[in-house]
Amino acid sequence: MKDRLVTGIILAAILIPIVSIEIFLEMFQVLMTLFVVIAAFEMIRMFESKKKFQKFPKVGIILLTLGTFFSVGGVLGNVDHNPLQANGVLSITIPIFTIILLSFLVLFRDFNGEDVGKALTVINYVGLGAASIVILRFLGVRFIVYLLLITSATDIFAYIFGMKYGKRKLAPHISPKKSWEGAIAGTIFATVIASSFALFYGSVFYPGTWLGNLLNLSGEQTLLDNFSSLGERNPLWVQGLIIVPVTFIASILAQIGDLVASRLKRTYNIKDFGTILPGHGGLLDRFDSVLFVAMYLTAVFLLIYRLFPAIIV
Repeated sequence: MKDRLVTGIILAAILIPIVSIEIFLEMFQVLMTLFVVIAAFEMIRMFESKKKFQKFPKVGIILLTLGTFFSVGGVLGNVDHNPLQANGVLSITIPIFTIILLSFLVLFRDFNGEDVGKALTVINYVGLGAASIVILRFLGVRFIVYLLLITSATDIFAYIFGMKYGKRKLAPHISPKKSWEGAIAGTIFATVIASSFALFYGSVFYPGTWLGNLLNLSGEQTLLDNFSSLGERNPLWVQGLIIVPVTFIASILAQIGDLVASRLKRTYNIKDFGTILPGHGGLLDRFDSVLFVAMYLTAVFLLIYRLFPAIIV
C-alpha cells in the first residue's frame, strides 16, 4: 500500500503539469509515444506467457501500434492542431497496416491466425486508446481533466463502497473482489463529480484567477463551450441532458475496461502487465480504464463536433 501511494503521488506530480501546461505540450506527446511502446510491449509480454513471438514480428507489432497512434492522434502537432480534422490519413494507413500485418502470416513461419488476433488487440487497444488521449488533450485541458475525473472517481468510490457495503459479486469469474454495490456507487459519484466539472467549468476555473489562468485562459464556461454549438446556443440544463448521460455511460465503461484488463490477465495467468510502477504493476494496470474511456469520449465528441460544429464569428 505504501509503494502504491508513493508511486501515485510521484505520477501525479509529474503528469499534472505536463498535461495541463501548454509549454509542456511537446513533452506530453513524447511521453505518450513512450507510453505506447511500453504498453505494447507489456501486452506482447502477456501473450508470450503462452507462446513466444519471433523478434521481427514483435518489433513489427510495436511499430504498427505506433503507426496507428500517430495516424489517429495526429501527433506531433502544435497547440493549434485539431486531430478531429486530420484523420483523412486513416484511409491510407489502415489498408497498409492491414496488408503488412497479414503478410506476417507468410513472412514468419511461427506467426499464425491466432497471432494476427493478438496483434490486432495490441494495435487497437494501445494504439487507438493512446491516440484518443492525445486527441482529448488537443481539444483542451478540460477534456483530459474530465476523462481523469470519471475514471479516478469511479475507481475510488467503487473501492470505498465495495469494501464497506459490497455483498453481491459483480463478476466473480473475473474479479472476485468487485461488487454491484461498489460499481453502482462508483458510477453515481463519478457522474455527479465529472458532470459538475463539465457544466460548471468556467465558474470553478474563472479567468483572472491563478487556476483560471492556468487551465482556462480562453474563458470557456462549460465543457462544450467554444467546441460545439451545443455549448454556445443552449442553456446549462440542456447541456446537462447531454453531459450527464455521456458521463454515466463513461463511468460504466471505465469499470468494463478494468474488467477487460482483469480478464486478459486471468486468461494468461499473470498478476500484472508489468513492474514499471511499484505498487501498481505496469502502465496498463494503471491506465486500463483510461484507455477504454478515452476511446469512447473521443468517439462521442467527434460525433458532436461533426453534427453540431462551433459557431464561427
